[in-house]
Formats: sequence, structure tokens, C-alpha cells
Amino acid sequence: EKSLWQRVKKGGVALKILGHGVMITRIENMVDEGTPDVEGCIDGNSFWIELKSCARPARSTTPIRPKKRQAQTDWHRERAEAGCRTGYFLIQVSEASQAKLYLIPGNLADQITATENELELMSVLSYSSMPMTQVLLRAKGGW
Repeated sequence: EKSLWQRVKKGGVALKILGHGVMITRIENMVDEGTPDVEGCIDGNSFWIELKSCARPARSTTPIRPKKRQAQTDWHRERAEAGCRTGYFLIQVSEASQAKLYLIPGNLADQITATENELELMSVLSYSSMPMTQVLLRAKGGW
């Protein structure tokens, strides 16, 4: 997750350079274990992102199993039920140049143990040539 956070942070810097108003904060909350890892605001629109990094399975039919706690799923479900459409799981599968990113709406938290093809279908962005700036802009825009 540390390398994924660095990517998010660099994406925020790039957006600032492009003239966007950006504030992105990594949350380390020891009180409420369900609170997502990242809270941000871009151009007046806030969002929440839970960061997950996973290895790519040897077989494409093997589900990717992001480690998540029930409290994280509950947090996203409750926010979605309250009308929030800016909570996400950002799942990075593999590392470095092999990495692919999937931005999954929080209301689908129960479904993110899935194959990579299924993650792609759930993602609000295509992983191909997706710079972090586009991930963040899409996150602030809602589902």
C-alpha cells in the first residue's frame, strides 16, 4: 500500500501543477478501523479511497483477494446507503510496470474478491494508460 499511496500523492502534485485545487491526506486512524486510507478534495469535491495492493495470480481465473476488514466494507456500504458516491477501493494488481489499477465504487465492496477481468468490469476507469491524475479526477467526480 505504501507504493500505491506514493502514486496517489504524485498524482495530486501533478494535478496541482495543472492548476487544480488539491488536498489529499493519508489517514492513519487507530480509533475507527473502517475509515479509508485516503481523504481528498479536488476543486471543491471530496472523496475517500481505500488502498489495496495485490499480487497477480498465476491463472486469470483465480480470484484476487484484497485483504479487507469487515469494518471497511461496512463503512463504504453505510456511506453509499447515505447517498455518498465518492467512496472507492483503489486496487493495484501487481507491481511496477506490470501494475494495473482498478477504481471500484464503495458500494461494490462485498464483490471485490474477483478475477482481474471482473475487477475491470466493476472499475469506473479502464486500467489501460491510466495516469494517477485521471484516477483522482474520476474519484472526485463520483460514480
